Amino acid sequence: MKRIAIWTMLALLLAGCASKTEQIEEPSELELEMKALYGENKVIEGDYPDSLAVETANGIFVGQRDSILLEFKGIPYAVQPTGERRWQVAQPEHDSRLVREARYFGHSAIQWRSQGNAASLYPQGEDCLTLNIWTAADGMRSARRPVMVWIHGGSYVSNGTVNPRDWGDAFVKAHPEVVLVSINYRLGLLGFLDLSSLPDGKAFARSGNLGILDQVEALRWVKRNIAAFGGDPGNVTIFGHSAGAGSISILASIDEAQGLFHRAIMQSGSVALTSSREDCESLTKRVLDATGAKTVADLQALSEDEIIALNDEVGGFYRFPERDGALLPEEPYTRFDGFNAGIDMLIGTTADESRYWIDAMGGEEDFGMAVQLWYRYIAMSMDSLQRENASRFLDIVPKDNPWPVAELLNDLMFRGPAIEMAQRHAASGGRTYMYYWNKPLSEPIYGACHGVEVSYVLNTGRQIKMGDHHNPALAAEVQQMWVNFATTGNPSTPGHYWPAYEPNQRATMVLGDTIRLVNDPLKEQRLLVAPLMSEYISPIFSDLLDKAPWYAGIAIGALVAVLLLIVWLIIRIRRRFKKKSSR
Repeated sequence: MKRIAIWTMLALLLAGCASKTEQIEEPSELELEMKALYGENKVIEGDYPDSLAVETANGIFVGQRDSILLEFKGIPYAVQPTGERRWQVAQPEHDSRLVREARYFGHSAIQWRSQGNAASLYPQGEDCLTLNIWTAADGMRSARRPVMVWIHGGSYVSNGTVNPRDWGDAFVKAHPEVVLVSINYRLGLLGFLDLSSLPDGKAFARSGNLGILDQVEALRWVKRNIAAFGGDPGNVTIFGHSAGAGSISILASIDEAQGLFHRAIMQSGSVALTSSREDCESLTKRVLDATGAKTVADLQALSEDEIIALNDEVGGFYRFPERDGALLPEEPYTRFDGFNAGIDMLIGTTADESRYWIDAMGGEEDFGMAVQLWYRYIAMSMDSLQRENASRFLDIVPKDNPWPVAELLNDLMFRGPAIEMAQRHAASGGRTYMYYWNKPLSEPIYGACHGVEVSYVLNTGRQIKMGDHHNPALAAEVQQMWVNFATTGNPSTPGHYWPAYEPNQRATMVLGDTIRLVNDPLKEQRLLVAPLMSEYISPIFSDLLDKAPWYAGIAIGALVAVLLLIVWLIIRIRRRFKKKSSR
């Protein structure tokens, strides 16, 4: 009976996770902060300060000065995908001499509104294809500085460059020797919905990967225009976290992005964060069922407000970029066997990735049950040898770890795929560096969870979770490592020599309160997880209900059983009460 109750709670918990819309009544402090940032960049018809203006192929943009920096926000890098351009591949902005402000961030991509996501509380819109640039004012006209392009995370369904955690100002103030760019791209139903199977879907064959193609267009804009901001188009590094890192692994794997960047930093994301064509078809069916649409034309006729409502209704069953066999290979790891050997790579993960989702699961107890269910779902696709490896893995997890299964999930979905990419890239001659982040938050339950390193890397001071014993020395050293890698392809600093990763030695820089080089850390775990890397483990929680409906059946059956039990107890109590009364 206890086991049935656990399954019931888990199924209901996961069903609740499929609906992300929150009722926001009074504006929160974060919502007021986002509202204060909002403004519309206007066309300038009169005079403007030349010292704040930069001419690009698609216009003259007038930014603003902040200390030693010039900031340019909300620059459109493509024709906005509105109206008939919805679900179409982004096209480059038209050449123009128009003078426009670049003072305000562009709209966030359409997404769920959530108090845990600052970008979602900023005005949203389909006209979201914009980028931002931070560059040192001194010598900008003649400089040729390394360019670092930040791609934000958010599971391909949320977040945006307006999120203060993703700003580049503090980073460039600390490192004026680089130019930093951040980009928005389409998310969720507008960025990753495969419409190719619809009667008029032939013209939308790439709709399952539009968010990635948006990023390609942004990088083309950077290559064409960044010299005007003091950047070197011949030395571009793309870096990002989570879905941002997953995007980078894909960009390194596709023909369209070749030559647009030279180095890549992937923080807790990989080509494993992708979806099969079959999985993508299930989302398309949900959208058609929810709207009654039969064609792409029907979907394009929906208003933006209707798209937002649709996203709230079915967006919880989102998809990652599609392994469509056209843009992205069905076996994307193979692209790390030489295809992208000319790209320098720095790859890593954190020690406790999955603990980021403790709050989303409702707390420690619910998280413990959820990861058990998550693992049981994943195990359904394993063969007997793989299950044996997983069981042995759980046996070697330190006894003081409250969630051994969560440690397995860390390796299955993050660390294992990162190592798979790194060892293939290194074996094919690509210059590769590996890190492992173990600096935890001050709240013990979170450990070094997913995203904990972002505030250190970007120097924002905005931690992914509340509570952080911030280590300024670690932040300064990590930032210098990232800048050195972007500048030279080698992250070594005067204080820490960082050798390249190769399949025999497996040199890994452990980043925490103590920074040290370790060869092949957690080797036994790596060996046990390695045979599972042929699978693409989806961390999309709604899949548990979508692909294993018998969980929902168990939940319904258990609820019925509980109700029957309650009725039976009521009847028993009433009978006893009547007997006592008759005496």
